[in-house]
Amino acid sequence: MTTKKKHRHMKGIEKITFVTDEQRDLLIQSARQYKRYVRIYIEVVDIIEHTLYIKIKQMENQTDKYLSAKDLTKRALEVFEGVIPVGYELNIVAVPLKPISEVNLDYINKKKEELGLSDVDLSRLLNIRPENISRLMNGKRGLTKLGEAAFYYLFKYLEK
Repeated sequence: MTTKKKHRHMKGIEKITFVTDEQRDLLIQSARQYKRYVRIYIEVVDIIEHTLYIKIKQMENQTDKYLSAKDLTKRALEVFEGVIPVGYELNIVAVPLKPISEVNLDYINKKKEELGLSDVDLSRLLNIRPENISRLMNGKRGLTKLGEAAFYYLFKYLEK
């Protein structure tokens, strides 16, 4: 496997110059398995003095099983355990995925009522044509993931 191909499994791994090729391959193999099976991505963001800054995030997957920030941090520690020399520290930023699965027509109607919004208000706030809002609210048009996110974050913003 070429070096370039290995790098796509753990972004930034080329920054870790103080490990052996065997240790680097172990890191890449671990990252490859997490990416393949649970869509967890590990990135070496930076190395400053004796601190490795690591980012670990989980993306949407078919199993709909998502880890908390604590669990993602634990996984990252396990990947680097025994590979990083004594005296080096890990600074891990975990970015868990929080799917917006609660957004549906009932949720939108409930929030609309709570916030005193009309379909015209939604149309204006989201910059969506009124007829498209009408189709959505009448169940004639489905809600896309982008639509779910738009409604979710609009309501979060308006509730502040």
